[in-house]
Amino acid sequence: MRSAAERHSEEALLPPNESSPLLGEAQPPFNDELAPELLADGGLFSECVLICQQSFPLIITYLLQYSATLITTIAAGHLTSNDLGAASIGLTTMNIIGYALVEGMATALDTVCAQAYGSGQVTHVGLHVQRMLALMTLAIIPIGVFWMFSPWILPLVIKQHEIAVQAGIFLQVSLIGLPGYAFFEAGKRFMQAQGEFKSGTAVLIITTPINALLTWYFTMVLDLGLPGAALAQAIANNLRPLLLLGYIVFFAPWSLKCWGGWSRDALNGWGHLLSLSIAGTAVNLAEWGAFEILMVSTTYIDTNHLAAQTILSTISVITWHIPFSISVAVSTRIGVFLGAGFVLRAQRAAAMYSLIFLVVGVADGLAIYFLRDYLTPIFSNDEEVVRIAINSTLGLALFQIVDSLSSGCNGVLRGLGCQSVAAWIVLCINYLGAVPLAIWLEIGSPDLKLGGLWYGLGSGMVFIVLIESIYMRWINWQDRIDDIREREEAD
Repeated sequence: MRSAAERHSEEALLPPNESSPLLGEAQPPFNDELAPELLADGGLFSECVLICQQSFPLIITYLLQYSATLITTIAAGHLTSNDLGAASIGLTTMNIIGYALVEGMATALDTVCAQAYGSGQVTHVGLHVQRMLALMTLAIIPIGVFWMFSPWILPLVIKQHEIAVQAGIFLQVSLIGLPGYAFFEAGKRFMQAQGEFKSGTAVLIITTPINALLTWYFTMVLDLGLPGAALAQAIANNLRPLLLLGYIVFFAPWSLKCWGGWSRDALNGWGHLLSLSIAGTAVNLAEWGAFEILMVSTTYIDTNHLAAQTILSTISVITWHIPFSISVAVSTRIGVFLGAGFVLRAQRAAAMYSLIFLVVGVADGLAIYFLRDYLTPIFSNDEEVVRIAINSTLGLALFQIVDSLSSGCNGVLRGLGCQSVAAWIVLCINYLGAVPLAIWLEIGSPDLKLGGLWYGLGSGMVFIVLIESIYMRWINWQDRIDDIREREEAD
């Protein structure tokens, strides 16, 4: 049976015909041995099916990860109102000064690991993961210091002193699970770069019920209160990388071909990985920070609108996990294509992916709008809060479309290794345009309340998508391949 390299060479010798592309591939695949399993060109339909197959377990994975927040919130809601307020502050602080940084750093591996695997430098996948583990270890030190002293820091910015101290204690206990959370994020990328997306799902299917059970036992049976919920989540976080390691050893030993053993090279050559990590973190913080600012702006209306916005934001975050999960699979595919030198195939795939994200965004928007009378009452029994939320779902539904397209653009940019471009675009558009516009529409002279908030933020997203799309059309994709080749050969 002929190899992919032989077929590629024979195709290059054939004269052009009606079905030949106008521009041939600029470079042959770097790794012909991997081409049959990674780069077989079955057409756009086959590529669509593949990306859907890879995305489904990722969607389950990220939703299960988010469920840890819901479990803690539900447990706090069954304690006292102070515990619920402290949990809200603690989880928000944890996400912004903690998880957003870790997840932003991990997105760098979506780029470099996929590119290394596609280029045939398979042991570089493990080397990049080792470097990220070292970087994450350094990064969680200042994060841990902040969490440790948060019972004294948070009261400086939060008026309710008792609740702020409770939130700080919650963060102190949560610190136990921070290393596990970080290392699991890095470990997932080791498998995802090789096209294996089920391992994270398998781990979380085990740890999520463990988290729920321990939360109930610590908070209700042992009466540890909110710190008990934090301890349960921390234990589950630390179980994740251990179970992932067990999965690799016992169920996916073939993946160890990408592990070249522990290397001293992991302690140097951090430059490119660090720059991608900073850019990925900037994108996360820019998006999360915008939501937090707009949440605060809602307090200038009244408590009912704040509660309604909390409902809408929760629904938006849940639905956002769908396009974001697909974007992670897209980053891997684009990275593998570019690592293998397939310029046209990467560009065709990116165009096809945009249609997928459009369909997902429209589907999310329609589901939210037409199910609004059933979704919003799940989160509140207050009739006025539910009424406000229902009346504002049109803006939220429209936002889902552009938010999905934005996730798609960011996924392709990560595959290209252009996270810094996305960071600058998101930062500038959000804070110079979208957030001020949203606040003005919400509480300014238009007085559109929550609808104005979502219209303003969505308008900014439209410009983000347009600018990022123009940039991806303008950039020379072949230059990105040359950069990958030089970097991998240097390693």
